[in-house]
Amino acid sequence: MKTIVCILAAFFVAAVALGIYLFIRLRKKEARLREALSHPVMQDFAPEQISSAAIDQYLYDRCCKYMMERRPFLVDRYSLQDLANALFTNRAYLSKTINKFSGRNFCSYVNYYRVMYSVELFRNNMSMRVTDMAELSGFHSITAFYQAFRSVIGEPPSHWCSRVRKSVRKKSLKQ
Repeated sequence: MKTIVCILAAFFVAAVALGIYLFIRLRKKEARLREALSHPVMQDFAPEQISSAAIDQYLYDRCCKYMMERRPFLVDRYSLQDLANALFTNRAYLSKTINKFSGRNFCSYVNYYRVMYSVELFRNNMSMRVTDMAELSGFHSITAFYQAFRSVIGEPPSHWCSRVRKSVRKKSLKQ
């Protein structure tokens, strides 16, 4: 029994000594890192110097790239949580970033991409009807499409489509 107690005591002393050794080593490493970061050349790379605005801008750029490449907005019930999951971030932070950089809330942000996609669809097929544009762009109703289109483009989609058709006809007649 005495031998077991002695062995356990030895392990305990060894564990405490190892813990103290690792703690001292960590403190020395932190001190060296602080000293290196305080050097004038390294101050540009100090973590404290990385602004939250730069991080927010990076997230917003990732968000825009994802929206343009993957086109998730074509799903009519696409949510902020879906986008946050795709970008591996949380919903509140993503919402704040979108509001800050686009000046829009999430619904308006998604509708902007939907409207721009509908414009692209129409330019590729001038005979497309407005209802088809709305449906293919991910809108769940024609009313929502009209409101979003008017807020992004500045005129109702039917007026915009007829104006674009007329300008294309004029160009083709001139040639």
